[in-house]
Amino acid sequence: MSKKSGLRRLWRWLKTIAFLSMAFILFGSWYLHHLTRSIELRFEQSQKWKVPSKVYSDAEYLYPGIDLANKNIKAKLNRLGYRDMGLKITGPGDYAFTKTGLEIHLHDFDYPAEKFTGFPIRLDLSKNIVAKITNLATGEELSTVKLEPELVAPVFSDEMEDRTLVTLKDVPEHLIEAVILIEDERFFRHKGVDPIGIMRAAVKDLFAMKIVQGGSTLTQQLVKNYFLHNKKTITRKINEALLAMILEHRHSKAEILEAYLNEIYLGQRGRSSVMGVGEAARLYFAKNIDQLALGEAALLAGLIKSPSEYSPFKNKEKSRARRDFILDKMYDEELISARELADAKGENIVTPERPLQVVKAPYFIDFVKEQIGTLYTPEILTSEGLRIFTTLDMTAQIAAEAAVSDGLKKIETTYAASLPKDHKDPLQGALISIQPQTGFIRALVGGRDFETSQYNHITLSHRQSGSSFKPFTYLTAFDPKRSKKPFAPSSFIDDTSFKVRAGGEDWSPSNYDKKEHGKVTLRKALEESYNIATAKLAIEAGLDNIVETARDIGITSDLLAVPSIALGAFEVTPLELAAAYTVFPNGGIRAEPISIINIADKDGQVLEKRSIEMKRVFDAGPVYLTTNVLKGVLDRGTGAAARSMGFKGIAAGKTGTTSDYRDAWFAGFTPSLVTLTWVGYDDNAITNMSGSRAALPIWTNFMKSYAGNQQEDFASPKDVILVKIDPKSGQLATKNCPETSFEPFIEDTEPNEPCELHPAPGVLKRIFGK
Repeated sequence: MSKKSGLRRLWRWLKTIAFLSMAFILFGSWYLHHLTRSIELRFEQSQKWKVPSKVYSDAEYLYPGIDLANKNIKAKLNRLGYRDMGLKITGPGDYAFTKTGLEIHLHDFDYPAEKFTGFPIRLDLSKNIVAKITNLATGEELSTVKLEPELVAPVFSDEMEDRTLVTLKDVPEHLIEAVILIEDERFFRHKGVDPIGIMRAAVKDLFAMKIVQGGSTLTQQLVKNYFLHNKKTITRKINEALLAMILEHRHSKAEILEAYLNEIYLGQRGRSSVMGVGEAARLYFAKNIDQLALGEAALLAGLIKSPSEYSPFKNKEKSRARRDFILDKMYDEELISARELADAKGENIVTPERPLQVVKAPYFIDFVKEQIGTLYTPEILTSEGLRIFTTLDMTAQIAAEAAVSDGLKKIETTYAASLPKDHKDPLQGALISIQPQTGFIRALVGGRDFETSQYNHITLSHRQSGSSFKPFTYLTAFDPKRSKKPFAPSSFIDDTSFKVRAGGEDWSPSNYDKKEHGKVTLRKALEESYNIATAKLAIEAGLDNIVETARDIGITSDLLAVPSIALGAFEVTPLELAAAYTVFPNGGIRAEPISIINIADKDGQVLEKRSIEMKRVFDAGPVYLTTNVLKGVLDRGTGAAARSMGFKGIAAGKTGTTSDYRDAWFAGFTPSLVTLTWVGYDDNAITNMSGSRAALPIWTNFMKSYAGNQQEDFASPKDVILVKIDPKSGQLATKNCPETSFEPFIEDTEPNEPCELHPAPGVLKRIFGK
């Protein structure tokens, strides 16, 4: 080979090497720019993480005189993340039942436009009644306190990550020291990648013949979690190292540490991942991050290695051993004193009750999301940490869900022979409960099982209301300003069959018992739900007037002024009907149903606020007369089974059964609660079930569990008077009347003639001249 050809070959090799080197440099420069750009696009944005919006229940007010018997206060505190400390509270988020009452150290809570700082209280109890509330920090006697709203559901993005963002100044120094010590003790001495740490880990792994220590720095862990994936590949490790060095070059150690503390995975809450120390402090200790004790901080730091293995929910002994190992290391490094070490090791590991259900009240949440979806995009709802405060009472909601579920199972077991054979779809049920003084929806169960059907029967289903519509016929009749002729509960009507021309054809109602009952009072006709009498009453009071009443109380569905309107022949939604019933406990004032109270951003600024909407739509007198009669439905009529089932509270209501047994209803109310239940099939199949058999037991069980046997009665308006009458004649009672009763009348409509069936002696003398 000539010298000249050798030089040419060498020159070609040099050019190739130079080209490859240049290409490598150019590619490397481009790739580093690409990695840097990815950091700029994500990490250097003002919003680094998607923070889900959160839907909360209403707050729970406690005050002297309140009966906690139906509040299930222990379960409430557990759901709120309080820790049962036995006999003595020690700090924020604790509760304890003492010999004389209940002590609670209230949580801090950011209400819209108000930051509440928790403090310890004592509730002195006399049986289940709160006798006195005391601020244990000041000794001050309090007139009221409130337990913070419950988290009902987060509105997640696809990542299903839950976090509470914290700043470095929020995090206790001991937690920062523990995390750095156990995860990257050379954090402040390396530039993103730590060769010394890698070598030390390799040596330990070699001697142990297994991987016992990783070589990744805290910065590398952040990069892996934030920018990359968990799959172990050479490419990922190279990218991890490069990104870590770029991140360290562009950002301070404080920024990196703060991001790490917000990004690190620390466990599960149902199907959602708990990310960051802020949310983990709430999950494991029911505390804000700045309230953690030394032992709790060490335990939290110890979870980073393996949240599942060291979770105090799963294995307290393993969790304690890991905590104590970290505390010992902190002592060895002179980060804590011997006294602090002993005290921290002596801390009991007390966790709140672990939440099993991430999304509670799913039908209600869907209803809320439907409303806020018109105000905010899905991107905003899943990323900007909005806080939606609702009217829901979780104690009521849990009772409602249990009542519907248990009630439907009991129907299918007890009345299996009555239900259609081999029906492909399950029997459905629904319940809504409204506070009439505000319109607040306290509980909403839209169906049997949200997992199998998301159809919300309360808000979407249009069904015939049957006899549950009848009270509006009587309400019309009792109003002297609306009815074509005056009526009172003691007025008589003829319950005998008749035929009327309506809609171009003959129509004749019949009673459920297939009997006629002759001359009956309106009270009796409504208590026993007589169809014939009610239809006659509708005609005499005026069909157009009944339509007007329905519109005034908020029924917006299609209605026609035909006789069958009195029997609930037209379809309404359960929400419509429940809202209409609020006029009864409110004395003629209709409450517009509300599910959202306000919406705040992550900083607590109120973005939306819903006002309570109350409107007088009826005079109080006729409303009270109707309510008075509806009390008899429960005491003597078609709803009397509620009494035999053990419900003893003062209440009124009406069963509802459609003429072909496709829908079963019960709408009932106390002075402070309106609750409606419905049972039926989605395909409108015949159930062969009446309202008293299917819907009433569900209502009763809910009311027994949540409302209890309250004895507050309905207030009588000033223009209603009680008059002693003879029930057989409807006239003023005399001394000769063998049976008398007091009946309510609107003033100036009461009878003024004495009983002709049992006249007094003076009357006899006038009649017969003797």
